[in-house]
Amino acid sequence: MGLSSYSLLAIATLLLAVLYTQHTPSTSHLDHTRIMSSVTATPIKLILTGATGTAGSEVLRQALVHPNVERLTVLSRRPLPPHVAPAGGDHPKLKVIIHKDYDSYPPELMKELQGHDAVIWAQGISAIGFKEDAYSVITHDYPVAAAKAFAALKPADGGKKFVFAYLSGEGTVQDGKSSQLFARVKGKAEVALANLPLAFPSLETYSFRPAGIINTQPVPDAGMMQRTLAPIAPFLGLFLKSHMISTPDLANGMIEAVVRASAGTLKTEWPSKGALGDANVFHNEEIKKLAREGGFKTKY
Repeated sequence: MGLSSYSLLAIATLLLAVLYTQHTPSTSHLDHTRIMSSVTATPIKLILTGATGTAGSEVLRQALVHPNVERLTVLSRRPLPPHVAPAGGDHPKLKVIIHKDYDSYPPELMKELQGHDAVIWAQGISAIGFKEDAYSVITHDYPVAAAKAFAALKPADGGKKFVFAYLSGEGTVQDGKSSQLFARVKGKAEVALANLPLAFPSLETYSFRPAGIINTQPVPDAGMMQRTLAPIAPFLGLFLKSHMISTPDLANGMIEAVVRASAGTLKTEWPSKGALGDANVFHNEEIKKLAREGGFKTKY
């Protein structure tokens, strides 16, 4: 990819970071886009962080209607707002646990998480305005601490693994050779997570790098720029398909991955994934492929 293509991707990604569809929240689009389910999978109990964010909120919506997610437990610093969890989060699959310290997982919390099979770690924040130390706490330290703690949710005797899915981003590098703060720190987190199963054999880890994310759900109080740019998002998705992904496609790709990993089939189907190396994360088109293999009709 040449410099001009990188520049175009960077511009498109920056624009899409603030694109939101300005309509009433709805989950009606969730019921007709799944053309089949994962026929070999066993339903899982899933943990989610970052549920108030762009990606995490869509993981929540999709998980609640996914046939292979039987329980969704959200760790959140505060109650979920209405645009994320309509009806006050009253759903038979959903449980919200208020958790404020992501460096610490006390016994009472771990007891509530017993029996869970996987986590989608969608917690994150923009690197803009952060110094590296502060950004690293959220982007690297928190997920690594959680992965170490959650490894105890499965036995270390070679049985079923606990699956940790880390939401990274396109442009991340694992060698630390980038001028971009997010790229270096997310890459450091990817490396740390890929290495953890060596010390924690009950753990299986994967990283996911979506490119330009097109949000299909609104966020309250969107600014004028967001409202102005929102109409062009679908066109960017159509003309730059390989560099774009919709939030439902991203959510369903990650859910499909953890469902298959929990069933023990993902390593066979994607043998290099989860290992060290930039090629061994799930990239944008691979995330969409996972969603399609799970029976989800992707948008782009």
